[in-house]
Amino acid sequence: MRRKFFWGVILVIFVAGVTYLAVSGSKTLATTDNGKITQADYYDEVKQSSAGRQVFAQMVINKVLDKKYGKEVTTADVDKQYATLRAQYGDSKFKQYLSQAGMTEKQYKESLRDKQVMQAAVKANYKISADKLKEAYDNYVPDTTISLITAKDEDSAQAAIDALDSGESWDDVYKQYSQANSAVSGTGQMAAFDSTNTNVDSEIRKAAFNQDAGVYSASPVKGTNGTFYVVRTDAMAEKPAQSKIESKLKDKITNDFINDTNNQEEMKKIIGKLLNKANVNIKDSDLKSALTGYLTAN
Repeated sequence: MRRKFFWGVILVIFVAGVTYLAVSGSKTLATTDNGKITQADYYDEVKQSSAGRQVFAQMVINKVLDKKYGKEVTTADVDKQYATLRAQYGDSKFKQYLSQAGMTEKQYKESLRDKQVMQAAVKANYKISADKLKEAYDNYVPDTTISLITAKDEDSAQAAIDALDSGESWDDVYKQYSQANSAVSGTGQMAAFDSTNTNVDSEIRKAAFNQDAGVYSASPVKGTNGTFYVVRTDAMAEKPAQSKIESKLKDKITNDFINDTNNQEEMKKIIGKLLNKANVNIKDSDLKSALTGYLTAN
């Protein structure tokens, strides 16, 4: 998740910067003995670069997808994903992460929304075979309830496990070793989640799904955000019929398809098809080739 998040940060900041420069181009950015550099100078240089064209292409794609699929993504959808991800980091680590990336909470939410709109677009245009659906159902893990100790470091997580091994109660160990985590209540209880729920850290899911009810992790679980946990699986619901969770399965297949770098050409074909339907016409000669990869793929 870190790598995807990082590039999302770069994109949002770059887009904001290029847009600002295009609107306010006369301001001087620097002066030298050999003349000055204005925002317009900088903008002209950026838009002719590979990175600049990539950002422009993403801006056009976001504009096109948002018109047709933006209504499918609500503010509540974005806020829910944001709250879950923030909780997994913990408030202090999450703020530090945003600060290091030079990104505000608003910009992060915008990047989450763009990704959800992209998912809605791909879902509507990606054909899922019966075999893929069956495979996804076979691998599906139903709603699982867990309790979570959010440790300050690996040593604390191991100390918590040692205390549990010695016979101390979960509640007592939780009170002694767990840090604040807004994703849990009581002594670490989380809302039930299944294997299609990508908002819950993949390492937490893996630990929860691979142990029996009443069992806690034998060693500290390191989340993708670097936080260490102790995961106890409390209960797992019965697996429902495939027809009852087909929509969830399709969402999972679509998300996996989007996140798999081996599918870049297929993604370009889907996006290219949507761009053609939107009658995209690039006016700036320097940016004419920015969408060629998508349009030719289609």
